[in-house]
Amino acid sequence: MVILGLAAAVAAGCAGGLLGFAGRPASGYTYGSGEALRVAILDETGGDDWSPAIDAAVSRYGDAVPELAFQRTAAGANVVITARRYNDGDPPQLAGYVFPFGAGGFAAVYDSDGTACNYPPSPVPEHCTGEIATVDIYLNDIIPPGPDIENRRERLLLHELGHAFGLTRHSPEFAEATLAARYGW
Repeated sequence: MVILGLAAAVAAGCAGGLLGFAGRPASGYTYGSGEALRVAILDETGGDDWSPAIDAAVSRYGDAVPELAFQRTAAGANVVITARRYNDGDPPQLAGYVFPFGAGGFAAVYDSDGTACNYPPSPVPEHCTGEIATVDIYLNDIIPPGPDIENRRERLLLHELGHAFGLTRHSPEFAEATLAARYGW
């Protein structure tokens, strides 16, 4: 039931919502520079169940949006994304966020000052510059097993990666045009 609710919420999202920014859309990235956005993906899920979906989602984003340059280390990255697992019985404690009980996953986006930027699950983000620096993607172990579990995990990760790049409300699609508007590509 929780996953069906999440899928309905994802499907209801509208493409085009962007996290606003003043100056830079990502740490050290100049809007309209034409440079690739360097994105570190750090997999700290601690198992082999989420890793294939992380790799597949990153590969799909990389194929769809050539301006994204993914790497496995934080050095030199504009945005550092860390994937972590959790479960509702032991929710993460996050500065600036209200834990979304029952969600399949969520992205906690922070600016270069360490301020929580996305809403929800953050209360209205006050004083957020919108210059994305770090993102923690939390993946909930409540997703029930089934023959399509890899597909469901990948779809969830595609959605959370959209938030990591500054899309506040979006469909499960890549929204290349919206990302191009945010980064000046």
